[in-house]
Amino acid sequence: MKKYKVIALVALTLLISITANAGGATDNNCSKDNICNVVGTHYKCSTWSSEQYPVIDLFGEKNVPLLANHCNIWNAHVNKLARLILDNNETYTLKDGEKLDLGQGYALEAKQINIDGMKVWLEFTRDGKYVADQIVSVNTDSNKTWTVALDNIQGENNIVVMKVYVNQLFAGALDNIVQIEGIWLIDYANAKTLNIGDEIEGFTLQQIINGTNSSNLGSLIFKNATESPVSYNVVSTSYKCSNWSNERYPVIDLFGEKNVPLLANNDSIWQSHVDKLARLMVDSNETYALKNGDKFDFGNGYSLKVRQIDIDSEKVWLEFTKDGQHIADKNLSVNTSDENKTWTVTLDNVQGENNIVVMKVHVKQLFVGVENCIVFVDGIWLIDYANARTLNIGDEIGGFTLQQIINGTNSSNLGSLIFKNATDSPVSCNVVSTSYECNSWSNERYPVIDFFGEKNVPLVADCDPIWKCHVDKLARLVLDSGDKFTLKAGSKLGLGQGYSIKAKQVDVAGKKVWLEFYKNGKYVDDTILSTGENWTCYLDKIQGEGNVPVLKVYVRNVYQSGNNSVVQIDGIWLIDYSNARTLKIGDKIGGFTLEEIVSGVNKSNMGSLVFRKISNS
Repeated sequence: MKKYKVIALVALTLLISITANAGGATDNNCSKDNICNVVGTHYKCSTWSSEQYPVIDLFGEKNVPLLANHCNIWNAHVNKLARLILDNNETYTLKDGEKLDLGQGYALEAKQINIDGMKVWLEFTRDGKYVADQIVSVNTDSNKTWTVALDNIQGENNIVVMKVYVNQLFAGALDNIVQIEGIWLIDYANAKTLNIGDEIEGFTLQQIINGTNSSNLGSLIFKNATESPVSYNVVSTSYKCSNWSNERYPVIDLFGEKNVPLLANNDSIWQSHVDKLARLMVDSNETYALKNGDKFDFGNGYSLKVRQIDIDSEKVWLEFTKDGQHIADKNLSVNTSDENKTWTVTLDNVQGENNIVVMKVHVKQLFVGVENCIVFVDGIWLIDYANARTLNIGDEIGGFTLQQIINGTNSSNLGSLIFKNATDSPVSCNVVSTSYECNSWSNERYPVIDFFGEKNVPLVADCDPIWKCHVDKLARLVLDSGDKFTLKAGSKLGLGQGYSIKAKQVDVAGKKVWLEFYKNGKYVDDTILSTGENWTCYLDKIQGEGNVPVLKVYVRNVYQSGNNSVVQIDGIWLIDYSNARTLKIGDKIGGFTLEEIVSGVNKSNMGSLVFRKISNS
């Protein structure tokens, strides 16, 4: 996963997640009057092409109003929304026991493939925890779709959250294979209910209009928020883990996303640094069962690994990593008081602050299974400390300017951030020339545009000067790292956003490695590299452009370590090409309208995007 130094201003969580490949009628269903309409959209899977599902483009992010199975599309709950994660007709092949990562912690596993019976047992999980399963027959087309419907999603029941189409089964030389040719998925676990008066990106929800028929599927009507200052207060929050129920941590809900002001271990909660924020990633009391060697992925490159379980001494050795690199480890005893069963990870130099609490883990118990020793973890709390940021007076976030930082004074006043509406003057987002983090590419540069707090890369064809980049065709920068990564033969490195590279084969004698590049478990490209060589992966048809560099990898060394053949990678650069998007004049993003696209002319003027704040009139 990513290990880059990007300041991802959270105010634009709703703002920037524009899914360019979703096309069709949903591309611009928020009108100039701030009316966001629900529209009917055809599934991309050809088998479901006669069916439609509801979509609402809410300030640049595609959301699906919750809809019960077998209900008419206009019966969708317009104000109960879940982000659309997948809608595709791509082909995936899975072996017995193989798992497909669907993104955002969701996964689909082929538990068992029965060739003779023409059946496959599929299991749907989230964050490694079971959600649903189904035995799908493939002998008739009507039986080949698995529709997952769940209850109690924002208070609604029988809600369709995933659809999977199984095309066929076949027996390979070594393995039984299932071929899947359509997946649709919403982020039901993070669904939200909007209420009158809710503010999103400088707009206030004024009216919720339910659908009435196939021609009127409903809408949400927003008005511009008032010009009065907006105050975001730090609040005291209980941990979800019951073992920490007597403790609390600070949270500030900044433009719809929960952030944690940095707080040193053992400091009073009102001593948190109000202006130094890290996104809250996990606050969970769910129970996870992990075996020796198991790794639990939290997202954004963070993971927890069980290094060793010692049943006799009732101890477990845990390791915390970021992007595969060691951060901290701890031997926990589980035969003592509950206090000793908690591992609190504190780090120094997080936005200049020391002894900052970044993760808490609670171990419930150890267990001897038939084949494996098991550790049960029943409490996890984690912040995205690697991408923490410091706010300063004058910073602009989503059409608002930070006006005042108020520090906490006691348990009743934990501090706040006060914003005012930004001016109506045009906002220019300029393309700049940026050096790669990898030292081996230090003489090369690539274009970057800081798009309302998120680094994006304008698409540029190989061999073109970077000022000829397509300013209006953007892909988010996923990774720009000069850090060292080591991969054993056959192992895979997650790069974030569903991308990964795999050391397919390592030839120590020949000093070569065969690397494969994947997106959501599906093969994209591969190459064979010698020590000291670079691989740049070029792809065509990225927003209509060809020969676009999307991945760079530098192989430093190949060597033998015990029984393992290992490749050392010292540089990775990656853009989220599959979610690239093309901007057009008049596009609305948050509280701004794209007014002008200025193409680059030379290395001193690489182009820009000019926005104007939407008028309150």
